[in-house]
Amino acid sequence: MLARMRLMKPDSAEPQDDRQLVDASRAGDPSAFEELVRRKTGKVFGLCCRILGNREDAKDVAQLVFVKLWENLGKYDSSFAFDTWLYRMTSNVAIDFIRSRQSREATQSSSLRLIKTSDEAAQGHELQHKEIEQVFEQVSRGLSPKQKTVFVMHAMEDLQLAEIARVLGTKESTVRNHLFNARKTMQKELRRRYPEYSSLWKEREA
Repeated sequence: MLARMRLMKPDSAEPQDDRQLVDASRAGDPSAFEELVRRKTGKVFGLCCRILGNREDAKDVAQLVFVKLWENLGKYDSSFAFDTWLYRMTSNVAIDFIRSRQSREATQSSSLRLIKTSDEAAQGHELQHKEIEQVFEQVSRGLSPKQKTVFVMHAMEDLQLAEIARVLGTKESTVRNHLFNARKTMQKELRRRYPEYSSLWKEREA
């Protein structure tokens, strides 16, 4: 049905806002949905990459998100920001994927990035990409899928706690608790396994 979705280039006209594209998609305009997918692919794929830590898995999960988006457009309430609704759908699909993967193979946990790698060299941190992934793989083993998701959204996607709460459909206090526990777990593991990174962790939390 919807296998590998191909994104068509938008026409010459300037894109409409998200709500207009959703309305047009609901009315049966395929080009409106194609534009919506084109516009949101980077955001969805980026979030999936950070939650799952694997680009190939992220491609599959992002594809599934857009299939679900198409199937559930009728449920979107336009009184809420579209990105909030899309973030919720993306995080739910990614969390379900993690849980199913963990049930199939309990040997490997997700690999997430502890630090955005784009500007670290310029900031004087000579950490190699693979080394960062290895560190996080070790210190994140005790995190639940929701703790990982909250940590990624807050530390890497720069979302405020209130926005994360809206995305996950939960209380802000619950989000704060997930974030606190995630940081506590990772900090404890960093001190135990990689004490040389403790000062770097404090800089990232500041």
